[in-house]
Amino acid sequence: MKAGLLAVACLSLAACASDAVEEETSDTVAEWPGLPADKAAQIAAIGPVIDPPASIAVVQGMVDAPPYDDVTVASDIAYGDDPAQRLDVYTENAADNAASRPVLLFVHGGGFVGGSKAGDGFYPQNVTAFAARNGMVGVNMEYRFAPAAQWPAGRDDLAAAIQWVRDNIADYGGDPDQVVLFGHSAGASHVADYVQHADLHGPEFASVKGALLLSPYYTAIDGEDHVYYGSDTAAHTADAAIARLGAVKVPLMLAYAEHDREQFTSFAQTVESRLCSEGASGNCPTMLLLKGHNHITEGATIGSVDQSLSGPFMEWVRGL
Repeated sequence: MKAGLLAVACLSLAACASDAVEEETSDTVAEWPGLPADKAAQIAAIGPVIDPPASIAVVQGMVDAPPYDDVTVASDIAYGDDPAQRLDVYTENAADNAASRPVLLFVHGGGFVGGSKAGDGFYPQNVTAFAARNGMVGVNMEYRFAPAAQWPAGRDDLAAAIQWVRDNIADYGGDPDQVVLFGHSAGASHVADYVQHADLHGPEFASVKGALLLSPYYTAIDGEDHVYYGSDTAAHTADAAIARLGAVKVPLMLAYAEHDREQFTSFAQTVESRLCSEGASGNCPTMLLLKGHNHITEGATIGSVDQSLSGPFMEWVRGL
């Protein structure tokens, strides 16, 4: 990663009020300001839900919603033939066009069957707008949904989107050889599937320098068919997925919320136990516990006074 670009970008991460909730990593206690205490209390009262409206209402207004005065969005660009294969590109108006900027490619969640790059009015657009404002080019993609589109459709869509970036992002000031992937929930599983199935990589993989997995999930045991993975238990069970993650050749960050549902926290903690404990071998992700957050809010405050995810993430990106 071109550290000079993001070293400058980090300077724009603002300080926060002293009543913010701090976050912890598996190795250190960071000083990044977190959620204001009143917001954290409201989220704790809601609990580990994955239904968006109540949680989104708590953090509404912490980041601005599009359209943006300082960021240009090129919308609904086709990266494939299917109507679902569309992406948006976010660039900062004041960016130096002579400089080639790293690319953040975001993949939204939605339980494999829904979701949107337009999300809830401001999330996940805040993620790619934040990237554009902090020395990167943001790309926010759609993909095909289950049950019509089964494994490996999501992985294949992500590969196609990366190839589009590789072929076209220079026209938007992006560096086609410096791509960071970021997925949330089902989108994180699609990102994980992409990086961990090396046998399916094409030439586009040369662009990928790292991946952030925000609350991915794989089932703990074999059971009934999965809405996306079907009956392929090797594709959707945790043991196999964790073993594959340990063999990934690019740096990984895995983040999850304090008030995530048990299946998300359990998967993250099992990854940390198996890949990061003393004597473990393979690729240990940088682990991040987001204090005060639940599954819906954990990405929705990126770009706000809450830097519990954006601060460590940008620091991690600068080190790639």
